[in-house]
Amino acid sequence: MKKSLVNAFDKVFLTIEFDAANQWIYNNWVGVLPTEKVIQGCQATIDFLRENPCAHMLNDNREIIGSWSSANEWIAENWMPQALALGLKRFAHIVSPGIFGQASAAELVTRVGQNFEIRLFQDLELAKAWLRSA
Repeated sequence: MKKSLVNAFDKVFLTIEFDAANQWIYNNWVGVLPTEKVIQGCQATIDFLRENPCAHMLNDNREIIGSWSSANEWIAENWMPQALALGLKRFAHIVSPGIFGQASAAELVTRVGQNFEIRLFQDLELAKAWLRSA
């Protein structure tokens, strides 16, 4: 199962899919993400997690441009409790190559890192290996 979200220009900014072989949800974020798109996408990942229960999520930000830290408070206060209630235990986050995206991810870890296992990666295969090691 796969779901894609598009912006006002009909460009995909998030693709969510369930990887049945590995038993995790894979999120691929793309482009510049205003706060409202981050929130819309995060809510879509919650809906997807509800429909495809699993304990692991692979969040890929390699194609994001810029910062999304303005959404971190909402993620910590709204997304996190819902994800935990749905059984999410491990979250592998592949950071974007830009400094602003990396700073956004680092700030997110400080907000939510004590609530569940979250790790930042620059390499997709290392992130997958970490999720498989659980």
